[in-house]
Amino acid sequence: MRRSAERGVALVAATMAVAVLSVIGLGMAETAATGDRLAANALAVLQAEALARSGVAGARAALVEGARAAAPDTLDAPWLGPLPAQAMGAGLVRVEIEDEARRLDPNLMPDALERLLARLGLDPALAEGLRDWTDADDLTRPHGAERRWYASQHPPRGPANRPLATVGELLLVRGMDAALLERLRPFVTTAGEDGVNPNTASPEVMLAVWPEPSRVGELVAARRRGPVECDDLPACTTRSAAYTVRATGHVGTVARTAEAVVRVLPGVDAEVTSWRWTAPRPR
Repeated sequence: MRRSAERGVALVAATMAVAVLSVIGLGMAETAATGDRLAANALAVLQAEALARSGVAGARAALVEGARAAAPDTLDAPWLGPLPAQAMGAGLVRVEIEDEARRLDPNLMPDALERLLARLGLDPALAEGLRDWTDADDLTRPHGAERRWYASQHPPRGPANRPLATVGELLLVRGMDAALLERLRPFVTTAGEDGVNPNTASPEVMLAVWPEPSRVGELVAARRRGPVECDDLPACTTRSAAYTVRATGHVGTVARTAEAVVRVLPGVDAEVTSWRWTAPRPR
């Protein structure tokens, strides 16, 4: 009886040992599979980033070539807009180019910023915060903020007292948050363009710069027939000096998007003046 009990205990112990070893084996196999997946994903990320970088390089070359044409930037210009996806190596790359003159530069047209904010359904008083952020004095506007307010924030900081260096800097201005910035980002620039391009600007931007609905309506209708000229329009240009390039590399389910600002140097070359990795746009 005692031997039988001992054999039973030994059988249970052996069964448990086999079960434990099986769990350990399965865990090791799962760990190995997870490691393989992580390695494959890391490789896909590197490949997608390489594709995005190649897209920016290709766009830069296209902009240099486009500059030789000396034609106005329009929504139908071959060097602007979404370009056909190109298969390259392990994946494909999608490139989109936009001229910066389609946007409003608040450094150069602060009065127009208030009208743009209103057109976008945002509080026009946010423009006062930007004025206080950029001006050299310490006089606070009713809806703005100067050194004392910024020093009370966590972490404390001070107003820039200079023109905006990047659009992202708006996030530091009193009253701005990430959601407001993303709403405003497609319509503003800090590229220092000579003016706004009536061939490519959105109606919201045009109405902010030229607050005459009938004139803007005529421009929108005319540009459907062909390029329009500035004529007597103030703060107007038909050719940009800087362009935003968005290049997205796709490898399997992995996508990486590079957003670069490229400045075209007349008769010379084009240089990348800013770069950031961002979320891919919905297709």
